[in-house]
Order: sequence, then C-alpha cells, then structure tokens
Amino acid sequence: MRWSVMKMSHRRLLGALFATVALSALHSTAPAQATEKKVLKIAFRAAETGFDPQRIEDRYSVGICENIFDSLLSYDWLARPVKMVPQIVETVPVGEEGGTRFTFRIKPGIYFSDDPIFKGKPRELVAKDMEYAIKRFRDPANRSPYSWLFEDRIVGLDEFVAAAKKSGKYDYEVPIGGIQLLDKYTISFKLREPDYNFIYFFTLPIVVPVAREAIEGYASDTMAHPVGTGPYLLKEWVRRSKIVLEKNPNYRGHMLDTRYANPADPWDRDAVKYLSGKTLPLIDRIEIAPIEEEQPRFLAFMNHEHDYLEETPFAFIQEILPNGKLSPEMQKRNVRAFREEAPEITYDAFNLDDAIVGGYKPENVAFRRALILSHDRSQEIAIVRRGQAIAAQSPVPPGLIGFDPTFHAIEQEYNPPRAKALLDMFGYIDKDGDGWRDLPDGRPFKLTYKYRANEDSARQLAELWAKCLAAVGIRMEAVAVQFADLLKDRKVGKYQMSGIAWTADYPDAQNFLQLLYGPNTNISNDARFKWPEYDRLYSQSLKLPDSPERDKLYREMNRILVAYAPWRYGVHRIFNHIINPWVLGYKKHPILYTSFKYLDIDAAAQKAVMQQ
Repeated sequence: MRWSVMKMSHRRLLGALFATVALSALHSTAPAQATEKKVLKIAFRAAETGFDPQRIEDRYSVGICENIFDSLLSYDWLARPVKMVPQIVETVPVGEEGGTRFTFRIKPGIYFSDDPIFKGKPRELVAKDMEYAIKRFRDPANRSPYSWLFEDRIVGLDEFVAAAKKSGKYDYEVPIGGIQLLDKYTISFKLREPDYNFIYFFTLPIVVPVAREAIEGYASDTMAHPVGTGPYLLKEWVRRSKIVLEKNPNYRGHMLDTRYANPADPWDRDAVKYLSGKTLPLIDRIEIAPIEEEQPRFLAFMNHEHDYLEETPFAFIQEILPNGKLSPEMQKRNVRAFREEAPEITYDAFNLDDAIVGGYKPENVAFRRALILSHDRSQEIAIVRRGQAIAAQSPVPPGLIGFDPTFHAIEQEYNPPRAKALLDMFGYIDKDGDGWRDLPDGRPFKLTYKYRANEDSARQLAELWAKCLAAVGIRMEAVAVQFADLLKDRKVGKYQMSGIAWTADYPDAQNFLQLLYGPNTNISNDARFKWPEYDRLYSQSLKLPDSPERDKLYREMNRILVAYAPWRYGVHRIFNHIINPWVLGYKKHPILYTSFKYLDIDAAAQKAVMQQ
C-alpha cells in the first residue's frame, strides 16, 4: 500500500512539473529571433586515437563515435538505475529459443550523413550494415580490441574466421548461419549457448552499423573518415590537438524521454525544464581540445575557455570544493558541481608473461603478493586522490549487477611486515650487500613501472609505488608514456607493471571480469592472466542470468584473482564535474560517455561572460 501511494505521488509531482513547463512555453509570445550558433567547448583528459568504431577502445575516441554513429540500443538518459531502450531499432528484443536468439528490426528511413563516398545519393541504413560491422570485429586485418565480444558466441562465426585464416581470405559475402538477414531491416543472431549479457553489446558506441562503401572507400584512413547516422559529424580533426563536431543535417532528431525522470532530483528537473518537448540535439558545434596536463586543463576552465570541466583533477578539488562545498568564488560564478561515484576501477596490472613479476609458481605468486602488500593505498586515496575514492575489493565497482558488497580482499591490504616476510621466505633477499633485494637465484633486478605521461596524478602514483617498494628493499624505475602508446604497450605485453582504469561499457560485472579471461589475452586481458579454473567459471557464468547461482561463480572467480594476484586493486574514483551556468540540462550518465546530444546552451549568457 505504501509503495502505491508513493508511486501516485511521484506521478502527480512529475505531471505538475511537466505542466508548468508546457504552460511556460504556451504563454511565451515573443517572436522568434535569429540566434547565433550554439558552440560547446570542452577538454578531454587524453588524446584520441581515431574514429573507426570497430578498431578503437579508448574512452575518448569511443565518446566521439557515440555522437557520430548510432548503436541499435542505448540507455534512457534520466532513468536510475539505468534502463536499456531502443535507439534505431523498434524494440528491445527479448531473448528467444532459451536465450540463444536475438532479433532486431531497424527503423526504416534512417540515413547516413552526406559524404562524397555516396556520390550524391542518399544512403539508407539497413540490416546488412550491422552484419558487416559484426564481421569487421573478427577480421584479423582490423585487430579489433573488442573482438572478444563476438568470440565463441554466434553460431558459425568462429568457424568462418578459422577458415578465413587458413585460406588467407576474409570474404564478407560468405553467409554465417548465426547471422540471418530476415529482410532489408531485420537481423537475427543465433548463439551457440545462452548468453544473458549479449543484448548489452548492442548499446556500445563501437557496436554500430557502418557503411561498407565508406570503410572500403577510405581504406587505411577510416580513423579520420567516420560516416554514421548519429546527431553529429566530424568537421575537423587535428590529431591529439583538436576535434570539431557539427550537427548532422541528415539526422532525424530525437526527444528527451521524461517518463523516468525523478522530480526529487534537481538535475532531472533542470533537464525536463530546458529540454522537454524540444527536438535534440540543440548544440550546433562542439570543439574539443585534448589536454593531458592537469593544470592547463583546469586553468582553461577557470579562464572561461571551456564550458564545463569533467573529472576535475584531484589536485584542485580543495580549490573548487573545499570541505565538499563550492568555494565562494565558484558560488559567485554560479557554477554547479555534479558528484559521481564512477562505475569504474583503477588497477595496476602485472604482466604475467614477464620473467620477474609473472609466472604461477609459488615464488612468483608470493612475489606479486608481497608487492601488493608493500603498496600503501591509503596514501593514494588521501594524498593523490584527495579523498575522492574508495578502495576496491574486487574488479567490480559498486552499483553494477553482480557486485558483492560483502567481499573483502584482505590480501590486498597494506602490510609491509608481511610483505618482507614473504620476500624473505621465498628467497628475495639482498645477497650482494648493496642494500637491495635480489632474485632467488642471486641476480640483481629492478622493476619498471609504466605510467601515463602529462598527468600529475599518474606521476604521483608512480612515485608512490617507487617509495613503497624502496621501503621493503626493491628498486623500481618509473617511465612516462603517452596514453595512446601506453595502451599499445599493454596490449602486446610490452611492460612489466602499469596502472590504468576501466570504465563500465555496460552495467554487469562480466564487463570487468572479462579483463582477466585467458582467451582475451592480446585483446582486453592486459595482465595476460591465464588460469583454467577462472576461465571455466567465467564461461559458465555467461550462460546464467543475474541470480544467486551466478553470484556464487563471481565470488569464486574473485577468490582466484586474490590468490594469484594478477592485479593490485586500486580504487573506485569519485569525480566532480563542474558546469558553468549557461550549460543547460547537464546530467552525467553512468554508462554513456558524453552529454552532447542532451545539452543546451544559453548563448547570450555564454557570450556575455566570454566578453568580460
């Protein structure tokens, strides 16, 4: 009964809010005036790699593709917890045939953006474009970092890939039994076994239909020539320096769905107030500057060069939000702060193929455990993160399906005496008297830690590692590497130790646990961890829906990871996004990468401040 009353109250309050918005629009009798183009300027924390959706993995490139291309499914902008919704298909498919068949019908009348490759003719999106994109993930020539999404899943696809590798020819025209084109707009997938996370893949900004003629026409330069059906198109790109998006004139437009808005949430109220009833997107041009160094990025916002600052650098939190409240200066500027407990994890991976930190023998495992026990994560949280983080206990962040709040990894807690005891026990002692520990066979050694260049917090984290290991007698050298190069080095195992973060692609624990699945080595498993029992449990979990039975498998997988220590778990970061008052309708989505197509700009207010 109480739930019913609360539900009715919610509806009435939401209805009153929408009625007020509609009434305001009705009573506005001012004639329409010609307005200047609305331009949004922001910074990215790192440089992009390109915009071929099936060949990228960094969040900044993916975020751009989210606006140029359309995935079949997406998430409602306001619903919390997140809710999957159709984007360019008519409905969200329900798994049929015991969860082994998923059928999508694309809405007719959706067109790719105008591009010379189409020779002046309109190009409609059809189901075959989705089939082509799926096959591209598995094409060896693309070396897709997300090929794991479609490995060992779709009937006939693995056999097709194996035959192509054997023959040396990857023929996109060869039919695959598990990918059926039922008509011009309908595509159906038949899976080898039930997979209850398969549907999530079609929300990803990389699992998007692409035009084959555009991919083949631009050939080796597809990263610079994205041609999609989304709300924006790439107008200008200066690699690692400038990205400009402009409204796609071919875009069909979309509306903000207000059904799931929470009237008690001020961010939802603003979104309804400024966006409800309008055809989106509203911003004409987006200018993005990749600025990897934290101070210049922060100062650009403070100097009104950018309209909002996402993921405020931790070093400046006290300047913006002393004691968790906006500073007097920020209050005077009428900025707002959006606090986000991000669905992500930071972690330090050990290269399990490395001769020193890798291996599965007792002495190898003990060495990694000792390194973890030596590392003072509390200093990381208090000093480097400025308290804006919580310690991770497993690879899975809070808020995701499959997260276990009761799991505690004591083996990941800071404990230098225990670290020293483990090192002594397994023969990592100072044999030559130089003050540094040697390998059990007597050879001296020095660890190398690769970290992201031009980011103060990454440098501080590397320095913390070196300091902590020196305290137990281990030498470490920290090496700065550009972000894009760091991703490549990790992918091919060209590192010993390295820190990075992973953000949720979809709201299920499996998206994080796949990072340690053996067959994903050289794809997403940068630690190169291969343990048969973990892989067996992972494969078994894919066949189960969210349930106590699956949670039990996840818990056992977490135990294996703690035991063999392929990662030093880092933190789940808390980000503060700072928004200028002329940016209207802002809300950070926990899964989607960008806010561009759900924003508006008060251009007059923006211009007034810029001219000061």
